[in-house]
Amino acid sequence: MTGVGKLSRKLLTILMLSGMTSLGYAADNSIYINQSGDNSAITVTQDGAGNVMRGIQGQIGGVGNTVPSNIVGNSNTVTVDQVGTGNILNFGINTTIANSSPQTNGNKFLYTVTGNNSVATIDSNNDNNNTSASNYVNVTQTGDSSVLSANVLGTNNAIVATTTGGSSNAVYTTTNGNSNSQTISVSGGGSNTVTVNQGAGATAVATGLALNGATSTNNNGVVNLTVVGTSNTVGIQQTSAGFADTTVIALNGNSNQATIVQNAAAGNTTVNIQSTGNSNTFNIHSNAH
Repeated sequence: MTGVGKLSRKLLTILMLSGMTSLGYAADNSIYINQSGDNSAITVTQDGAGNVMRGIQGQIGGVGNTVPSNIVGNSNTVTVDQVGTGNILNFGINTTIANSSPQTNGNKFLYTVTGNNSVATIDSNNDNNNTSASNYVNVTQTGDSSVLSANVLGTNNAIVATTTGGSSNAVYTTTNGNSNSQTISVSGGGSNTVTVNQGAGATAVATGLALNGATSTNNNGVVNLTVVGTSNTVGIQQTSAGFADTTVIALNGNSNQATIVQNAAAGNTTVNIQSTGNSNTFNIHSNAH
């Protein structure tokens, strides 16, 4: 839905539903929100030209900018800020209440992108086939042509991803399970790719890495990842339902590759890598039997 008149009518609808919603837009931007729900505060600010906020493509209502974000209820706080031109956010939320919570008892989906031609997809149970409740997603990306894909199922999961310092940085994150956390920081350069699967749905994407994309779950996993440099590739997969996997990685340099696969089948597993230098390769499979 585009145009000032249509956006104004949509603004009135959202104000009536949530009472705490504001929208900012440039004349040729597109924002389409279709929300019904409880105690939601939605703030969307788009500064540059040609920015788009819409729903998940190919799910509710087909493809294109007329697919609604379809935010349905239950104590959500949604903040979207796009500054620059040609940025696209595919955004879908359809949540179920859970009693416990990360980041203060509710779902928060915060997204900030500064730059041009970035693409992000945040899907938390958008098709309402599984439970995604009390999850927290906070993303900040600067630089042109950034990429984000986040798909979270389960409860009490927290994802914080920050990419700064260059163009074409990409983060692909999938969570299927409970009480998992990811803290991802990429800085210092561009063309870095990070893929984290804490549990994996059938559609999990492991870009450029031979990670197992089969359906699995993971509970109580921890990922703390720091990348400083250019053209680094990191893939982390945790598939432990009964125990806890922990990965701590700090890479400082260029053109490094790290692939970590953990499955705590009979005990907890921990991987800790601290590396300074260029063109290093780490392949670690950690299984507790």
